[in-house]
Amino acid sequence: MLLDISLVLLIVILLLLIILVVVQISLAIYGTEIKNFFSRFRLTKKRQSHDIKFLLDFFNNLASVLVKLSSDRVGALIVVENNDSLTPYINIGNKVDANFFPEFVTSIFYNHKSALHDGALIIRNWRIVSLSSYLPMTKKIVNVEYGARHRAAFGICEKYDCFAFVVSETNGNITAVHLDEFKRLSQSPEKLVIEIVKLFAASGIFKERKSLRKTNIVTQVEEFNKQNQIKQK
Repeated sequence: MLLDISLVLLIVILLLLIILVVVQISLAIYGTEIKNFFSRFRLTKKRQSHDIKFLLDFFNNLASVLVKLSSDRVGALIVVENNDSLTPYINIGNKVDANFFPEFVTSIFYNHKSALHDGALIIRNWRIVSLSSYLPMTKKIVNVEYGARHRAAFGICEKYDCFAFVVSETNGNITAVHLDEFKRLSQSPEKLVIEIVKLFAASGIFKERKSLRKTNIVTQVEEFNKQNQIKQK
């Protein structure tokens, strides 16, 4: 009986030694590859976190800009490129390459004496790429309450897969246009940002980024804003 136990222990020890030798040999041969694998894994998680934070900032900034313009009844047209390239209209505007931040955007639309006030601001990959771009007007008959900006928003979305956000200088209403659909949006910052995110999510735009495919952006926005409210208190 004791002999059997000793034999089993000896076999276990030999197996552990063999496994240890195999692991050491594998590390010696494939150490770099293994290290690179875990490095890529960490970078992927870091990139995912960066992508989400970047988008949360963008959506909150867009919502705050639209609400500010709406409350002051300053007309504006902001277009976000989706699946179709808007290069022809970017080229005829004033090309820039800037992050989307509220102070810069509002300074453009509030300055009525500037030539950049008219036309559309175009966004590609969440960055501002063109100012004062003139878009094609819709040829459809629309309600008389919609002015030139709305007609341009309808026109560009009829031809291209993009999103257009219009602020009416007449009544401050905020309208979103995508393809052949348009929707009046909330003028409450908290509700507006959720509505904007849902518009983008419904188009499948987030699926283009592998790091965001399994992320519920709407939930992330709600949690992000909730945490910010707690910090402000």
